[in-house]
Parts: sequence; C-alpha cells; structure tokens
Amino acid sequence: MKRLILIIIAILFIGQSYAREIININRDWQFFTNISKSSDNAKNVNLPHTWNKDALSGKQDYFRGVGNYQKHINIPLQWRNKRVFIRFQGAGTVTDLIVNGRYVGEHRGGYTAFTFEVTSFLKYGEDNMFWVIVNNAPQMDVLPTAGDINIYGGLYRDVELIVTEPSHISVRDYSSDGVYLTQRNVTQEKAEVDALVKIDGLANRNLTVNLSVITPRKDTILRQSARFRVPASGQGEVKMPFIIETPNLWNGTKNPYLYDVAVEIMDDTLLCDGVNIPMGLRYFTMDSHNGFYLNGEPYPLKGVVAYEDRAGVGLALTPYQIKEDLDLITEMGANAVRAAAYPHNKAFYEECDRRGILVWSDMPFIGPAYITDRAYIDTENFRENGRNQLVEMIRQRYNNPSVLTWGLFSNLTLVGDNPTGYIMELNNLAGEEDPKRVCVASSNQDGDINFITDLIAWTHSFGWTEGQPSDIKVWIDSFKANWSQLRSGIIYGAGGNIYHQDDSLYRPVYYGNWHPERWQTYFHEQYYANLVNEPMFWGKFVANMFDYGSAARPWGNDDGVNDMGLVTFDRKYRKDAFYFYKANWNEVEPFVYIAERRWDDRTHKEQKLRVFSNEGEAELIVNGVSLGKKTGINGTYEWDAVLNDGDNLIEARTATSTDNIIITVHNDNINHNIK
Repeated sequence: MKRLILIIIAILFIGQSYAREIININRDWQFFTNISKSSDNAKNVNLPHTWNKDALSGKQDYFRGVGNYQKHINIPLQWRNKRVFIRFQGAGTVTDLIVNGRYVGEHRGGYTAFTFEVTSFLKYGEDNMFWVIVNNAPQMDVLPTAGDINIYGGLYRDVELIVTEPSHISVRDYSSDGVYLTQRNVTQEKAEVDALVKIDGLANRNLTVNLSVITPRKDTILRQSARFRVPASGQGEVKMPFIIETPNLWNGTKNPYLYDVAVEIMDDTLLCDGVNIPMGLRYFTMDSHNGFYLNGEPYPLKGVVAYEDRAGVGLALTPYQIKEDLDLITEMGANAVRAAAYPHNKAFYEECDRRGILVWSDMPFIGPAYITDRAYIDTENFRENGRNQLVEMIRQRYNNPSVLTWGLFSNLTLVGDNPTGYIMELNNLAGEEDPKRVCVASSNQDGDINFITDLIAWTHSFGWTEGQPSDIKVWIDSFKANWSQLRSGIIYGAGGNIYHQDDSLYRPVYYGNWHPERWQTYFHEQYYANLVNEPMFWGKFVANMFDYGSAARPWGNDDGVNDMGLVTFDRKYRKDAFYFYKANWNEVEPFVYIAERRWDDRTHKEQKLRVFSNEGEAELIVNGVSLGKKTGINGTYEWDAVLNDGDNLIEARTATSTDNIIITVHNDNINHNIK
C-alpha cells in the first residue's frame, strides 16, 4: 500500500513539474525614488504598492516621477530548460525592466497587464537581480493625459513569475489567457462556442491540444482534441469549435452559472501546459425602446460608476478590499457597474463573474477636467498608445462573461485637436478584436462623436453644476422628441459630505467647500423618480459608488477627494443616498433606515422625519409615541412630527427590522450644525 501511495505521489509530482508554474513575487521588494541619493536607504515594501501617499492626503503637487523597485530572486537550476516570464498586472505608468544589469523592455500604460520573457537574461542556480523602473510623470503620448483622477505611481497590482515548457499556451499575446472563447451563437437550447488557442512552442513539433468543459459540480460534459504542428516561426493558433446542448446560462445576479474550460497541450506523453478558463454562456440585446435584455428576458440595468481608488492605498487594492467594494455594491442591489476611467484589477472582473454583475469596462481616454488639460493629442505616438491599451484591455478581459461593453472615451470635448477620426478608428479596432460585444462612450455634450459607438451614455448633473434636479424631466422629454433613435444610457450624480449638515435644502456651489449630504440625497431621489419608469435607456448608472481621490480638486472638504460617492473614500460610512437605492434595488435583504441621521442637531421642533426601507410598510415612534404606519413611495416614508426641546428618541419599525437615532432640538434659532 505504501508503495502504491509513493507511485501516485511521484506521478502527481511529475505531472505538476511539467505544467505551468505561477509564482507570486509580491513580497520583499526594495523601493526608492530617483531623488534618493542612494539605494542604501531603500524601503522594504510588499506589493501592491504606491508611493503616492501625498496624493492620498490631498497634496495638489503630489510626486509624479520615477520610482525604483529591486528584488533578488534565486532561480532554480532545474528551470534552465524551461521558459520564464514575468507578468505585471498593472504598474503606473511607464515601466522599464532590467534583469542582471541587462535591459529587457518597456511598457507604456498604467492599467493593463504586461509580460516580459526573461529566459535568456537569467542565471540559473544563482541569485538574480530584478530592477523595475516605474515612472508616473505626465507624458503626452501615454493615456490618460487629462481628467481629475489621481495618476498613482508604483507596482500597484500583483507581479508573478510564469514558468513553462518550451511549448506552451501563449502568455505573451497581450498578457491574455492565450485562449479566446467566442460565443458565436447562444440560446436556451444550444451554445455554439469557438475556442481559439494561441501556441508558442518549438518549431515543427506535433502537439495535441485537449479541451474539456466542466460543470461547477466537476462533471466533465465535453472532451475533444486537435492536432497541431508548430510552424517554423514557433507561434501559431488552433481553432476548436464546440457545442453544448441545453446549456445552463450565466443569468446575471439571478444565477451566475460558470463552466470551466480546461485546455492543455501535449507533446507525445509530456503535458506541456494547461490553463483553466471560467466560461459564462449568455446573450443580450438592447434597443432605444425596450432597454436591456439578458438571455431573452427584460433585465433593467441598475448600475453604479466605480473608480478603483481607496483612502490609504490608492490603486493598490488587495483582493479582500476588492471583494469588500463589491460586497457594498451587492448590498445596495446594483447589478451593473461601470469600471470607470481605466481597466480595473483582474480580480475585480473575476469577482463580478462570480456575482453576476455586468461590467462596462473603460479604456483611459478621458476628457478634460481642468483648463490646462489636453485629452487628445494628434500624434502617432498618442494614437498608437491608445490602440495598444484598447487591445490589451479587450484581450485580457475577453473571456469574462461579466463584461458587457467596451468604453472608448469619457466626456471628451472637441476643443483642440479633433478626436472624431481617432474614435472611429478605435471603434473599428474594437469590432475587429471582439465582434460579439458592443462599444460605448460617456458624453456630456453635443457633437458628432456621440454617433460613433454602438451605445452612448449621457452624463447629467442638473441640480449639481447648474439648474435643479427636476430639470432632468425637461431633458428626457426633449430627448424623446429629437433623439429617441439613439441607444442611450444615462449617468448622473452629485457630491455629498457626511460632515456637512444644515437646516436649509438648496443647491450648493459644486466647486465650493460646502457639499451638504441632504442635497445629494434629494438630487438622487428626484432623478430616480423621473427615470425609474423610462424603458428607453439601456442602462442607468449612479455616479459614483465611492468617493475617489482627486488631489487637484480642493472642493468639498478641501481634502483632495471627489465626494460624489454614495460611500466614503475610506468605505467606513454609507451615505443616506446609498440607503435610498438599497430601498429600491435590494429585493432580498429586508431593512429599515432612518435618513438624515447625521443632521442630529436641529433648530425647529416641527420636523419632517424620513425613513428608507424595502419592506412596503413602516411605523415611526417618537419618544415612545407611534405616529402610525405608512406605505412608502420609491422606498421612502415620511411623517410630520413635533419634537421636544433637547434629546428625542426616534425609532422606525418594519415587519422584520428596527432602527433608532437621537435628534437634539436646540430651539434658539442658532444653527449648531455648521462645522
């Protein structure tokens, strides 16, 4: 029996030793900037890492320059007949790699993965020095060149070594999976899928490519193989179409069903390489009259705009923090998210796959936020960089079923060099790379650029930058009369600070330093009421889910934070507007919440008390006396109450939930709330 166990262990070891190895190398890097006099004072850091704590503290002239990361790695002698790659999941913004004093290569762009082969640069069985030079200084030929987001510097996503056999599934094809699953035709009855496997190998070798489809219960429902002869160039591809009868569909948050597609390549009896690709089968349509349909059924998109940015860490989010963000999105009841301004972390898309959250994924082509911004630079270097970043985003996220659409630009203007021809080029390129998805853009103005992409989403801020929130109704009526043929979505938002509370309800100066939370809530209530029954929009997106860093904007609390989020930058506090959407969007978690709770010092006894809930009926008790039960409208319940001087206990009850707060009345006509 012991002999049998040893044989099994040996077989497993042999199989694993011939397959791909992926080694995370996030720990123990030495970091120093170029303004350091010597690397002797380098700081030991773990990845993900950004050096821009100054931007996170709101310093407007935060450091944008060169940072150096060095790491010694002992490379095993047994790797000398392998191929070795290093993959960076994201680094900001231009990255150069030096291994053992020899220059390997450069990558330009901060938000997509990139891979270098280092096989010929290594000393096997010895210590090897990896030196990564990262530069986030402004460069006018690397997108983005405009916008109010912080441009963080650093190795702010995972770094890993990949070790393969000489013949393997390509890891250099724009740092993609090396396998592309094109859902050629999917219905409830049948799914026709084309698998394209990119192979990088020894010339003239005859390989066998095996493909299996496995259910979540680990049942293999399909197996097939193909023979492939590696061409003289060493690189080629094999197509493997397959059909699944009566498939289980990936059905959004209702049932995010994921198959597993396992692909391996064999050289005779040698297992050279293997990858596993999650596959969610789905189909969707959208038009200008009926909105969005998923798998043939109406599926209204309840979306949020999310920037990958967080207090204390910037872009250097851990997997736990990404899950925490998506927990908040899920709690609110959203089923779609715009990954705003740039491609997000790979872990973000994978988590959306598992949760059934649909994703609009942006490339970093961002319009101007400041008078000095130049969003589009009419040079070939700029255009080539944008094309490359678009292809990287599409190929790296090609297999994520959560990805619904590719975002080509965000709120561009036509001032300066005209980007229209370039946008058409990007739109055509995206169609060639991925003919099964559509392209989208967000726009805040008129112009020909709005008619290029398959979809457009209009950015509105009536009641924030101008006018009143109710003006959205006027725009909707005008839009129906003149532009109803466009496949349009809508994006809207306003700022709100949980520390800004007062007795008056009025539109603040958006570029000022007073952004009352109550106005943000009122803004969203008005927009929601005017949009909830409008089926003509394929998607409605609330801007934003989270506050994000914008060091160059000294607005709101003068701390370098864009406070348009429904959750604070540090994720500690859900603003009142968060609970308003939760009351309307979350259908599975009963709750009750007393709104305007941070406005806890008031100057008048007569008050309108407000509650958000998704339970249909709520009761309010003030100082032990019931004010009765009410049925809500759009998740909102209101009572007129007369409070006592001093402290008042307010309690809200529903069939399953309770909430209570204290409101203090200082009836002296002095506003105690301005801080």
